[in-house]
Amino acid sequence: MLVIPAIDIRKGRVVRLYQGKRDREKIYSLNPCSVAKRWKEEGASILHIIDLDAAFGEGDNLDLIGELIKLGIDIQLGGGLRSLKKIDYVISMGVKRVIIGSKATEPNFLKEVVNIFKEKIAVGVDVLDGKVMTLGWEERSQFSLRDYILYLKDEGVKWIVYTDISRDGTLLGIEASNLRDLKVMEGLNVIFSGGISSQDDLKIIKEKIPFIQGVIIGKALYEGLIDLREAIKLLK
Repeated sequence: MLVIPAIDIRKGRVVRLYQGKRDREKIYSLNPCSVAKRWKEEGASILHIIDLDAAFGEGDNLDLIGELIKLGIDIQLGGGLRSLKKIDYVISMGVKRVIIGSKATEPNFLKEVVNIFKEKIAVGVDVLDGKVMTLGWEERSQFSLRDYILYLKDEGVKWIVYTDISRDGTLLGIEASNLRDLKVMEGLNVIFSGGISSQDDLKIIKEKIPFIQGVIIGKALYEGLIDLREAIKLLK
């Protein structure tokens, strides 16, 4: 099980948002490359990069993402990837895996992008109160979690990045009672995120959903609540 540090970028800075709300932002660094180097030195093999400006339709950070790629660490990238042209562009830059969100709810687009890029595509399954959210987590879709996963399986999706929005960026810990709902994802390559704040959370995940491929940790790393080297050792 991989431990994947998160680097959320907004206006060129490393930030964390509380439950994805753009007006509840905390800045952790003015230099994303130095942060990426630190996580690489501490043992990370892949980084979870979210371009928040692109997600919110407020520009992008593609030049900066190009600099991150040059550091020689794998990157899975999300945020505003809503066209075949842009997806093709970032993959040609060297991004290992692309996370699509809102556009995955469009069957024709999803089918085409999976057919072209195959396992380089992951779908962000961002859930709040049992419903899948879209457009930077600001709009509620018609899908329940179970229905959405079944739809994604039918369309040939192999990778899922699941986020519990209610816990994301809160340091409240994971909602252990919700983990049983993730059984529907068994058979897919699943990466979990949302609220991980301690080694105890990692132990619960390892026990309850051992089939997942990795966990994304953000704020707990930046606040010093989890040591990356220790987390990697625990989940290896």
